[in-house]
Amino acid sequence: MSKSLREVFVDQFRLCKLNADETVAIISETGHKTEYVNAAVAAARDLGASALVLGASSLSNPNLPPYQADGREVPALVAAAGQCDLVVDVTVGGLIHSSVRTEITGKGKRMFFVAEPADVLERLMGDDALRASVNAGGDKLRLGTTLHVSSKAGTELTADISGEDLPITRQWGYVDEAGRWDNWPSGFIACFPNDRTAQGTIVLQPGDGLIPWNRPVRDEVRFTIQDGFIVDIDGGGDAFLLRDYLRSWNDEDAFAVSHMGWGMHPNASWSAFDVYDPRTLFGQEVRSTPGNFMWSTGSNRFANRETPAHLDIPMHGCTVEIDGTPVVVEGNLVEPVGTAGGATS
Repeated sequence: MSKSLREVFVDQFRLCKLNADETVAIISETGHKTEYVNAAVAAARDLGASALVLGASSLSNPNLPPYQADGREVPALVAAAGQCDLVVDVTVGGLIHSSVRTEITGKGKRMFFVAEPADVLERLMGDDALRASVNAGGDKLRLGTTLHVSSKAGTELTADISGEDLPITRQWGYVDEAGRWDNWPSGFIACFPNDRTAQGTIVLQPGDGLIPWNRPVRDEVRFTIQDGFIVDIDGGGDAFLLRDYLRSWNDEDAFAVSHMGWGMHPNASWSAFDVYDPRTLFGQEVRSTPGNFMWSTGSNRFANRETPAHLDIPMHGCTVEIDGTPVVVEGNLVEPVGTAGGATS
């Protein structure tokens, strides 16, 4: 770590094109992540901008049920954030799948979530090359009709990604466009396949990731996917825990397949879960490992599925094809970051 957290925030704000005429809103939860709040305020002031701290008693989803959303603080919070230009989410679990995020960005505000340790933020800072490669990947998804994923371990999955309105997430780690949301740090591309079209088998191997548990898979797990939902989970200890976790929500939407895509950050490492204390991580490094195939379960606002049960599962050693053309071969990007070019919007 060569810079302080404050200095790293200054670098991030510059990427986000923060100027002295703007106001930064920092959304936090009382008593949590105060070092991020203080660093963000100080960095904004360093660049001549104003800073407003918006604290709520509790906004994040729990890791296990029971759970019942309160939401009484949300209208006031959205109203205040809507008067600002750049919104920094430093809540514990993030507002990624909440109405707060969509209401704020819907007002044209730039917004990002941050949770990783300071040295991870610095090491995985976004740049123009990553942005260009992510956009190129997004363009390939946009033009595709069928996503096919396979692996030597036995994964064989297809999903319909046709249609000009296919929801595509392009994450390169910063927000310099009106209405844009991102996760700092980040480096991956993902889409939400047409609802109930995912079919096949997904086989997890030791070393794949389970997020937000923030640990590697320990033994083989075999998922059977029918019409976009997990209908069977077979295997040993990890399969038992995954079945228990998903069933505990008593919500069939917890078993739905959500987004799918691949990692693209050249500096991201699979070993992050072992190098760092998993309790200090949000999993962004493993989500962004170059050449991973990442899929998720649960929430999909584009299919009107809202559930606090959500897993992101990055996998190594997969081949990802769009209409028969590979973008990842056995866990390796076909076009390394910085060589793909592509649009920047």
